[in-house]
Amino acid sequence: MFVWLTAAGVIVTVAVLQDSYGLAFRDELSGLPGRRVLNERLMGLEGNYTIAMVDVDHFKAVNDTWGHDVGDQVLKLVASRLRRVGGGGKAYRYGGEEFTIVFPGKRMREILPRMEALRKDIDTYRMQIRTADDPRSGQGGPVRDAADAAAILISVRVSIGVAEKNVRLATPHAVIKAADEALYRAKTAGRNRVSR
Repeated sequence: MFVWLTAAGVIVTVAVLQDSYGLAFRDELSGLPGRRVLNERLMGLEGNYTIAMVDVDHFKAVNDTWGHDVGDQVLKLVASRLRRVGGGGKAYRYGGEEFTIVFPGKRMREILPRMEALRKDIDTYRMQIRTADDPRSGQGGPVRDAADAAAILISVRVSIGVAEKNVRLATPHAVIKAADEALYRAKTAGRNRVSR
């Protein structure tokens, strides 16, 4: 009996530790690793690397117009596209509507075409939203049926800033800051673009 209780206690402890780890290190909404994991990854970077900062354009307007449930769906959509970026890149949820992709061992010239393809992939996807007056919509929210005639299609767009480690940008913090500045340039140049 004692062995059984001990085994049950160990199983419960492991389950609690796994849940705690998941809460601390994985963003619940996007399913991507969170900022804590990104910070740990940045501390271990060596050699060449490139970092991209990705921000959802006009995200506040999405929330204000369609509600937070649709905003959550937009973030999940963007995260799903970032997860498939390839090229050795790993995506992280930075915070809010901002994401980071780290490309260890890669130069910016290798990554820029990938970021442009990612931007286009997100831009060409049409997300279907039910209108509030559609009786099937409940509270509104994303459409589950592609043939739904009462659906409105919305576009999701992102701006991307890219920077790489070099002599001037010698630390991960400096590279992220430069990528964030490039992201700001993309936003001020009209959004829905990649900047370096």
